[in-house]
Amino acid sequence: MRYQLFSRAVRILNKNHNRCGTFLLARSAGSKATATSNSSVNAQQWAEESRSPEEASAAAQQGLPAREPLVKNFFVGLADNELLGYPEVINREDMASLQNALLPVKDYFAEAPLQPHSLENLQQLGLYGLNVPTDYDGKGYAWSASLMASEPESNHTSLALSLQTHRVVVDMLRELGTPEQQQKYLPELGSGKLVASDAIFEYAPPENDLFGTKASYDLDKHTWTLEGEKAFVVMAPPGASQLFLVLAQTQNINVTGELGRELTLFLVDGKQPGVRLGETHATFGCREAVMRRIHFDQVQLSNQQILGRAYEGNRHSEQLMRFSRLRSTLLGIGLSKRLLNHLTNFSVETTQCGVQVKDLEMTKVNLSQAMCSIYAMESMLYLTAGLMDEFNNQDVTLETAITKYYTLQQLYAISTQNLSLLGPASLHSGQPAELALRDSAQLCTQGESLTTLSMFIALSGLQHAGVRMNEGVRKLRNPLFNPGSIFSKFLSSTSLESPKTNMRLAEHVHPTLEAPAQYIEHSVARLNMAVELMFTRYGNSVVERQHELQRLANIATIIYAMWASIARASRSYCIGLPLADHELLTATAICSQGRDDVLRLAMEIYNGNYINNDNNLLRLSKQVAKSKGYFAVHPLTFNF
Repeated sequence: MRYQLFSRAVRILNKNHNRCGTFLLARSAGSKATATSNSSVNAQQWAEESRSPEEASAAAQQGLPAREPLVKNFFVGLADNELLGYPEVINREDMASLQNALLPVKDYFAEAPLQPHSLENLQQLGLYGLNVPTDYDGKGYAWSASLMASEPESNHTSLALSLQTHRVVVDMLRELGTPEQQQKYLPELGSGKLVASDAIFEYAPPENDLFGTKASYDLDKHTWTLEGEKAFVVMAPPGASQLFLVLAQTQNINVTGELGRELTLFLVDGKQPGVRLGETHATFGCREAVMRRIHFDQVQLSNQQILGRAYEGNRHSEQLMRFSRLRSTLLGIGLSKRLLNHLTNFSVETTQCGVQVKDLEMTKVNLSQAMCSIYAMESMLYLTAGLMDEFNNQDVTLETAITKYYTLQQLYAISTQNLSLLGPASLHSGQPAELALRDSAQLCTQGESLTTLSMFIALSGLQHAGVRMNEGVRKLRNPLFNPGSIFSKFLSSTSLESPKTNMRLAEHVHPTLEAPAQYIEHSVARLNMAVELMFTRYGNSVVERQHELQRLANIATIIYAMWASIARASRSYCIGLPLADHELLTATAICSQGRDDVLRLAMEIYNGNYINNDNNLLRLSKQVAKSKGYFAVHPLTFNF
C-alpha cells in the first residue's frame, strides 16, 4: 500500500503544485532505480571516492537509541508517553555559559534595532559559526543551543532569513560532507568569509521532469556539467564569497528512461566559470534580504563537489527540508512575538471612549489567542530540537513539517488580526504592522506552500499507518469474506464522541494537567479512527481526497501542539519557573480548543462528502472552471 499511495500522490500533486517541496513525495518512486545502480562498476568509480553519509556522521552522533516516531504513531492510535518529559538537553552549566555568550549579541541587536547590519559586525559576533563544529573554529552548538543562540537576530526577519539559510547548508555539510569537504568549507563558513545558500526553487519546472536544472556525467572525464537556473536564491552580504547548494536532476547511467531520473546535491562556488547572477527579485516581504535568479551555464563540477552520494538526492533532500523547516520556524516565532508585543503595547497605551483597549473583551480574547499560539509554536520547536539532540537518527520528519505548518498558519492569523485591532493606523506604508504582514506572507509562500506542507504531513502519516493497518483495512474492505471483523466493529463501544483509550498520559504530567492529557488521548484515538475510515472508504484513491487529507493534517498538527504544550507546562511547574501557573493555564486553553477542533474535523471526515458540504463545493467548482470565473448573473437581472 505504501508504494501505491506515494506513486499516485506524486502524479496528482505535481499537476497542482510547482513548488520545490513537491519533489519530496517522489522518494518512493525512485527507490527501485537507485537500488539497481549498486552493481555497476562504472557507477562506483566516483562513489567510492567519498564515504557514505552514515559513515560521515557516525562519529559525531552521540545519544540514546532512536525511539518510535511520535507523530507518525498518532496515526495508528499510539502515543509514547515517555516523550511527555520535555527534553533537557542543555545542562545547567552549559545553559549559563550559553546565556553569557549571548549577552553581546542581545546588546548589539537591542542598540541597533533598525540599522543595517554590516558583514564585519556579524562576523565578530560569530553568528555564521553557531552550528559549525569546534574542530573547524565554530561554536559547535547542537540543535537546541543553536536555535536558542539564533533568537536575538529573529527580530530582524530579513537578516535572520539570510543567516538561517546559511546554517541549513552548514547542517547539511555536517551530516553528509566528507572530511575533505568539511575541511575545505566549514572553517570559512564559520568565519563568515564564505556565506552559503541553497538553490532549489525554480519558476516553472518542466511538465515531465523533476527539475529544469540538470547535471550530466561524463564517464571519460569523470566530471559533471551543470545547466539551468534557480530563483529566489538568498545572496551573501557584500564582501563575502558565495557557496550554493544546488539540487539538480541527474540521469542514472545504469538505468534508462524515466526510472533513471534522480536528484543530486552539488556544492557550487559562486566564482566558478559559468555561474552567472541574474535579476534581483523585488519580493513582497523580507525586502532587506537580497534574492536573485542564478544561472548555471555549462558549469564544470568534480565528483568532490557532490554532497552525499550521486543519485540519492531524493533521500538527502528530506534532510535538507527537515533542517530548513526547523530553522525557518524560528523566524515565524520571532515575528509573532514582535507582533504580540506591539499589539499589547498599543492596547495598554490607547484609550477609546474612556476605556483602555486592553480592557475590551475582544482585545483580551485576541491577545490570549496569540499568546497560546506562540506558546505552542515555541514548545513544538524546542521539543522537536530536543528529540534530535537526545536521540540518534530520531525520525522527526513529521514533527519538523508540522512545526513549520502550524507556525506559519498562526503567524499569518496573528498578523491579519493586528490590522483589524490597530485600524487605519496600520495602513500607512512602513508601519510595523504593514511590514510584519508582508514578511508573514513572504514566509508562508517562500520555499514550500502551506498546501504542499499539509499534503506532505497527511501522506507521510498515511504511509506509516498503511504498513501497520494493512491487514485490518483489508478485512474491513472485504466484509463478506471477514464477517467476524465486521461484527466486532459493530459491537465495539468506542465512538468519535466518546472514544475509549488506555494511554495513561496523565501519569506522566503534573496532576493539574490530567484533563488536558485526557483530551490528547481522545484526539489521538479520533485521528486513528479517521485514518481507518479513510482507508476503508477510499483505499488507494485516498491520495486523491486532498480536502480530506488537509483535515487529517490539521488534526495531527493540533495534537502535536497540544502534546508539546502540556509537556513544557508540566516541566515548568514542576521545577518552579516564573509564572508557571499561567503556563498551566495556557496549556489547558490550547488543549481545550484543540479537543474541539479535532472533534469537528474528525466528524467532517466521518460524515463524508454529502453531509459535510464537500460534494456541493466540488459540483460548484465544475461550473466555475467552465465559466472561467464568477458565473452568476447580476442580482437585478430580469428574465424577459
